[in-house]
Formats: sequence, structure tokens, C-alpha cells
Amino acid sequence: MRLREYVPGPLRALGRRISDKFSPRYRSIGSAHDPYDRAACESIAEKLFKSHEEEQPLGTVGRGRLILQLIEASWPTQHLAAEYFRNLERLLEARDRRTDPGQLLLGVGTGRSGSTSLTALLATVEDSCCTHENPPLVFWEAEHEQLQFHMKRFKLLTEYYSLVTDVSHYWLNAIDGVCELFPESKVVGLCRDVDECAQSFMRLKGSGRGSSNHWAPYGNGIWSSHGWDPTYPTYSVPGFAKRDPDRAKYEMIARYIREYNAKLENVATRRPGQVMLVRTDNLNESGIQAKIFAFVGLNGRASKLNLNVRSVTDGESEKFRF
Repeated sequence: MRLREYVPGPLRALGRRISDKFSPRYRSIGSAHDPYDRAACESIAEKLFKSHEEEQPLGTVGRGRLILQLIEASWPTQHLAAEYFRNLERLLEARDRRTDPGQLLLGVGTGRSGSTSLTALLATVEDSCCTHENPPLVFWEAEHEQLQFHMKRFKLLTEYYSLVTDVSHYWLNAIDGVCELFPESKVVGLCRDVDECAQSFMRLKGSGRGSSNHWAPYGNGIWSSHGWDPTYPTYSVPGFAKRDPDRAKYEMIARYIREYNAKLENVATRRPGQVMLVRTDNLNESGIQAKIFAFVGLNGRASKLNLNVRSVTDGESEKFRF
């Protein structure tokens, strides 16, 4: 779905202001608050909504994206979640409800593995709603409120769209739970070479002391904290990290990629009819894309895609937020 043209410029500017102030995802280093501090996140959520709730009218794409931006920078509180779904239900009144639910599909991969390109490919399916890392974030050890929000959103959207997709690294640990709630759901998992993927992360996250390291404990004294840290596993800091922070960070990232891919392969083995694995290097091949569409059971358009190269700009596009 392509909705960017319906979002006013002031909302895009607001998103940048919120990101700069509260959400360190868009900065190479630094954090405005402890991302593991639940009380602080909830407090920020209410303050943000109180400050901006009148800026977009009810029943608009702009209001939905505004609330998602606030949630991403804070927490899916009961109040913000209720406002999001009140807006979404109003927005969907303009569409016809399906007689049968649409197909739900999760895209998973470590990150820096083609997730944005997969989202764009799936978005070529007619009457689809395909998002990339749609808020709220899902922690590595998922919180109830995070999953509850997404499950309600999935259920509602599948009543109106032929294909509903969200693609993110943070779905890995939730696959079994989602498949239990949505028995007909599918999963496409992306796997990339460990060194290539780790080097891509290193380029994106910066270098030296003070750079970002999602896999290090909060308050480690070497790397800065980041709002997305809880969406990754936390590892012990190597003993040589102060002398060589970049080598230490690379080793932590490489460990994450190896363990992630091993767990993804295990899930695929346990759920052969629901999980399809794709090598990132092959994602642009027309034959592989045809297999993905056949696996999903819907027709899409073969595309040459190479998004988020050396950045996260494509994945942050408003067309992937709904």
C-alpha cells in the first residue's frame, strides 16, 4: 500500500522532532532515557500524546502514524493503544470487509538482511497492507502489551486486506505464539552471510567508544544505549572491549547472527509448511520471488530491489507505517 502522499509535511517534521528528542533509533549514538525503564517510557508516552494529540484528525492515516511514532519513542500504553485502534477502525470504515480473512505473513531476519526489500516485494500483492518494523517494538523477551497490540492489529487488518505483513528481526521469538493464534499464517525468513551481515551492522552503528552496540548491557561504560537495544539479545562484554571496542562489538554482532540464523533454521524445521527460508543474496532472483508468492498463495510483481543499502532510510519510509 502506498499512502505517503496522504501524510502532510508537518507530520513528517513532527516525526523528526520526536525522533531527535526521544527515539535514538535515528541517531548513531545516545539515548534520551533508559529503554529498559518501563515507568519512564510510560510517562514519556502520556506526555507526548498530550502535547500532540490535536495535531491530526480522527480517522486519518496521519493520526495513525503520529500515534505509532509516539509509541515507538515510548510505550504502547493502554491509552495510546486505545487511541490508535479507535483511529484505525474509523479509517477502515471506508473499506469493504472481507468474507474470509486475508493471509497473515511475518518476515524475519537478523537485520541488514534484506527485510526492507522483502517488504517492498510483498507490497506488490494487490490489496495488501505490508509494513516494516511497524511499532510498537517487540523486545527480545517480549512484553505482553507489545504482542497484544500487534495481534489485535493483525486480526483487524486481515478482515480488510488480502495480505497483511510485518517484517522485522524482532518477530523471531514470537513466531510460535503468532502461529498458534493464526494457524494459517506464514513466515518468510531471510538468511545472510555472517561476515557480510556483521560488517553491514558495523558500518551502520558507528565505531569506537560511544558508538551504538545493541547487544551490550545497559550502562556498560563503553557504548551508548539505544532505544532499540531491548529488541536484541544482551551479551556479556568481552574482557578486551575497552582496548578494542570495535573488535568486541563485531564479535558480539557475529554471535547474534549465528545464533539467530540457527534458531530460525530450527523453527523452519519444526514448521516446514509455515516457514520458508530465503538467502538474502537470492532475493532479487525472479525464480525465488515467484516461489515466495506461491508460498504466500497470492500474486505479486517480480521486482529488482536493493533497499536500505548502507542506511535505514528506505525502511523508515512512511509508506511502511500503518
